[in-house]
Order: sequence, then C-alpha cells, then structure tokens
Amino acid sequence: MSDPQQPQQPAQPNQPPYGQPGPVQSPYAQPAASQGYPAPAGYPQTAGPQSGYGVAPASGPGSLGRTAFIIALITAALGLLFVIMSPIVIAGMRGQYGLYEVISLARSVLGLALGATALILGVIAARRGSQPVLAGIAIGVGGVEALGVVFSLLSNLLYGVLL
Repeated sequence: MSDPQQPQQPAQPNQPPYGQPGPVQSPYAQPAASQGYPAPAGYPQTAGPQSGYGVAPASGPGSLGRTAFIIALITAALGLLFVIMSPIVIAGMRGQYGLYEVISLARSVLGLALGATALILGVIAARRGSQPVLAGIAIGVGGVEALGVVFSLLSNLLYGVLL
C-alpha cells in the first residue's frame, strides 16, 4: 500500500506551505477588524467595514406605544369594573362603609399609578414617533385617569376637613 498523493497546490500568500507548521489559531477566532465571517481560503477578503449580525433589539420599533396603550386599556377596564361593582359591593357590606372606603382608596391608588404610567409611556412613545395613534390614546386615557383620581382624592380630603 502506498500513501495517497496529495496534489500540490500553490501556497496561499498568508498561509505556510502544506506540511509545515504555521501559527496556531483557534478555528473560531475572527480578526479584530472584521465583524462578519472570514473569507474561506482562496477567496479574497473584502476591505472596509462589514455588516455583522449584531444583537437584535429586544422589542420592535412601536412596542412602547403599544405597551402604553395596553396599560391605558387596563386602567380604563379597572375603572369600569369598579363602577359596575360598586353598588353590589355596597349592598353586600350592610353598613360597613369603612371597608368600602379602603377598597375605594386602593382602587384609586392603583388607578393613579396605572394612569400615570400610561401617561408617561405615552408621552415618551409620542416623542419617539413610535405608533403615535396608540401613544395619543394612552396619553388621553392615562391623563384623564390620573387627573380624575387626584381630583377625587382632593375632594374627599376637602369634604373630610369641612365636615
């Protein structure tokens, strides 16, 4: 048996001839200037910047406006649910209005937090120009909810001080 003969290929400019040791380099290492894959042997390396596969953004371009809109919808749904459930809760308490006031205060604080969040995220999304319609709806709903809760709390405080 004889050893199979390898055809002699001309040596590449940056590679040592076949059979001679060259500099040891990891097969996964890339040159510092290149961001893409290195060109295979025998193909010219293109000069200049190359576009690599950078880290993809965590969310799409309009997700902030969508998030603000969803928070505004949750805020409006919470307010509507409380308005619908108030007569049922009051009738079921049979004179325990202190508990109703605690539930109402908790709903107001949660509504204020959600409304302010929707308002702030909506303003940021509108300034960035990402989904301006959803951002505008979030600004409107969040602003109305936040102002409504603040005025409601102020009127209850004024009522408690005057009476």
